[in-house]
Amino acid sequence: MTRILAFVAAAIALTSPIATASTATANLWLTETEIQSLRAQPARIAPLIRRCDKEIDTRAAPVSVFSPPPHYTSGGVVETDMSKRFSSDGTMAWRAALCYAVSQNPLYAKHAQSIIVAWADTMREVKSEQGASEINFDLPQYILAASMVCDVGSWNDQSFRRLLTDIALPLSHSDRKNNHANWGVFLNVAIAAYTGDTALLEQARARWLVLMDSEVAPDGSLPLEICRSDTNNYCGGTHKGVNGLSYTHYTLLPTTAAARIFEIAGRSVWQTPQGNKLAAAYRQAAAWTLHPENFPYYDSNGGHLNGVRNAAYFALLQRVFPNDDGARVIASGSIGMNGLEWLVLFE
Repeated sequence: MTRILAFVAAAIALTSPIATASTATANLWLTETEIQSLRAQPARIAPLIRRCDKEIDTRAAPVSVFSPPPHYTSGGVVETDMSKRFSSDGTMAWRAALCYAVSQNPLYAKHAQSIIVAWADTMREVKSEQGASEINFDLPQYILAASMVCDVGSWNDQSFRRLLTDIALPLSHSDRKNNHANWGVFLNVAIAAYTGDTALLEQARARWLVLMDSEVAPDGSLPLEICRSDTNNYCGGTHKGVNGLSYTHYTLLPTTAAARIFEIAGRSVWQTPQGNKLAAAYRQAAAWTLHPENFPYYDSNGGHLNGVRNAAYFALLQRVFPNDDGARVIASGSIGMNGLEWLVLFE
């Protein structure tokens, strides 16, 4: 019954004057013009609304001590329910917040808030290195969600702010060298924009610029990523490079996401020399995604690469730095890593 009511309420909101109400001023991801455009295209957002209706009764599964084991071992990948749920709960909260933004149905906002608060009220300690990594990888989507629903009802976000400043920020990987640094910058700028910490925002922006200078080679490749294997012999072993294109995407995704928040915050990095390096990296990633046989480690891995099409973030980069290969990848469909709903929001 709850799902039915949610669907009906959303349908009414999409066609009534209330759907033109302003969203929360703290929105870190979409402009009001973009939200209004989405509301004017009900067919485009209908699948998103249906997904939110399906999930509306799903509750978060938080833990007080977040301590997943290492993701990679000498034998390959280890996945745990704890890691999967922290990630999936954040993605679900983000979808619910988006559904609220495009429908103004408060049921969606309350669902997002309940997920965010469940983790914020429960998590007290991150005890493993992998846990710290996943805070960097997955917490930003909780922050984006919170920014869209923070002004709905009488929601108290104090425990969430505590989670951001007392637990998450000290675990940021922004000072590292590879993709972890890019995720750390994404985490930092999201925290900065949400909490209004202008000094942290400027620090994150400066680090973003440094990373583009240090990570992107003249040909647009990411040397620290293209060698990635599928074991804890990160850039070696018999499968050297099998995850290289996947990790290229996994680096450019948070880089693009951070740039988006800088843009919304009025500190855009797109049209900087370092933004031009991101454009070069996008061109190379798009060319390899379209023609993976040209990737340096394609032949050495028997013509197999992992995560070739984990490129949903192309939808935003194509707006900013259009190129033919990127357009062809997007047009061909079947693109992965779309947890932030890039393809609905920006294509």
